[in-house]
Amino acid sequence: MQTIADTFDRFLEASGKVLAFTPLLLILVQFAIVLMVYVFAIGNVKLQESLQYINALMFLGGAGYTALHQGHVRVDLFYSKFSDKKKNIVDTFGTLFLLIPFLGLFWWASIPYIVDSWRFQEASVEASGLPFVYILKTTLLLFALSLSLHAISQLIKTIKSVRKQN
Repeated sequence: MQTIADTFDRFLEASGKVLAFTPLLLILVQFAIVLMVYVFAIGNVKLQESLQYINALMFLGGAGYTALHQGHVRVDLFYSKFSDKKKNIVDTFGTLFLLIPFLGLFWWASIPYIVDSWRFQEASVEASGLPFVYILKTTLLLFALSLSLHAISQLIKTIKSVRKQN
């Protein structure tokens, strides 16, 4: 089981390193847009819409990496004062009863939404926009996949840790 957790963690780590370049890409594209509009008076809807794609890839694709490194916001009233054993128990129950049900609902709700978008080859509502809205919506699956891999890995590690501490 530990091998599965380690494999998922390595995948999330690698994906996070690849996606670490997306903020730079976002800045460069935004800079190009500002330069084009305010210096050369040229507008480009496709380039402006590409910011949404980059942003979605960055945040939705990087969710599992961020969770792996405990980078998400945590409202912590008691957790920081808990022993390692209690923290592992809280993490186990949180993963089992909050994260996994949320992910199940997310998969269930997003797959038909994305499939319909692919079926119709959904395009931008702007006439000169990007014709790839179905790809943009597919980034929801990156979110679900990366967080699902993290949830499985987290569950394996916390259960193992709780058992070891008993």
